[in-house]
Amino acid sequence: MDDPSASTRSRRGRCVPLPASRTSRAFVARLALFALAALAIAPAPALARAPAPSEATLKTFRACVRSLKSTPYFRGRDDLDWRALEAQWRPRADAAEPGEELRQVLNAMVMELDASHAAVLDGTIYRSMMNELAGRPSPTFGALLEEMEPGRLFVRALYEKGPAERAGLRLGDELVAVEGEPPLESAFVVDAGYDPGEGKTRLFTLVADAEGSVLDVAFRSRAGAKVARREITAEATSGLEAGRRSVRVVEVDGRRIGIVHLWMVARGSADLLSSTLKKEFAGCDGVVVDLRGRGGFSDEIDGLLAPFRAKSWRKPVVFLTDDRTRSAKEIVAWHVRDERLGTLVGEPTEGAVLGAGFFPLPGGLYLEAPMMEVPVGDGSSLEGVGVRPHVTVRRAGPYAAGVDPILARGIALLTEKLSGTARRRGPY
Repeated sequence: MDDPSASTRSRRGRCVPLPASRTSRAFVARLALFALAALAIAPAPALARAPAPSEATLKTFRACVRSLKSTPYFRGRDDLDWRALEAQWRPRADAAEPGEELRQVLNAMVMELDASHAAVLDGTIYRSMMNELAGRPSPTFGALLEEMEPGRLFVRALYEKGPAERAGLRLGDELVAVEGEPPLESAFVVDAGYDPGEGKTRLFTLVADAEGSVLDVAFRSRAGAKVARREITAEATSGLEAGRRSVRVVEVDGRRIGIVHLWMVARGSADLLSSTLKKEFAGCDGVVVDLRGRGGFSDEIDGLLAPFRAKSWRKPVVFLTDDRTRSAKEIVAWHVRDERLGTLVGEPTEGAVLGAGFFPLPGGLYLEAPMMEVPVGDGSSLEGVGVRPHVTVRRAGPYAAGVDPILARGIALLTEKLSGTARRRGPY
């Protein structure tokens, strides 16, 4: 297949030229794709008194627009009419209640800006993201939910050996109730903080108040099946720890296949992969590196790719992607294709590759805003483009019964390669 990157990208039907000069890896590595300035942001100051809803929403609305306009990325956008945008959305913000209702209005406004890494986040989700980026544990139930059908949530992903998986939830299970309430009406089901966007399904997570907190959930594994109930106990863990727990070796047709899931390109991700290749996977015939999940810090990218570039790992490698593989992970996927470091299996990546920063807003919300373009090695941008896999496989849908078709195809392809029966489908 052709390389998916391009020297221009479409922005509302208009082609925007990108820098023609090659950007060095050192420059890209200095950009934190997911949280360029996040770790230096102080909490929003507490208000002296509780303002009336109209006063509170107006303060939050103005702070959101002001922060968006201040970013280098949006200052360079001559196609935006900020006065018209404010005139359109201020009445809706004024009519919204502070908190979740206002957050949804602001996200609908942000969606019109046609950029990734632009979203208004619940404070709990913001703090969880910051912990994930730093590789710090925080209370979690370890489940990502997707509105695969209107008004109905299904399990999209589970932390390996995490609380929800240990409680018996599986990929594709439908969540029927949380603490006796419909999931979308439950205060424990929170927007997971991905970019809002037309045509994108909504993603949610189960929010934990503290380690050891217990959540009663009801779910079913197939349409019309009897509803099962389980209690999930939150634990303090992280995507980095889930990555460590994901490390396993499976044997297929006499071949040993190592599997590791990098949930985020967080602090320590490169060390985790390098160590695993040297230790647990030392006797393996091939490896599957799962890149599904959020992005992370770009200065971890070279470390992730180092074993494959240096040929210290010479055996076949398959990298897994899906439609929400994003940001720093997309740059990893681009280099895998460009440098022929392995085979990409799964779905095209999201096309969300901008440097980002975070801004506190009055009322406990946080704005994630794009800061700048982040070109890849040939000077092109993956924003709005993404990276196509060598082998396309659709992700699991409703009632998947725990079956992960992308992972299954990755393992099968490695086995075919090792046995010499794989048919060449492209430059991999």
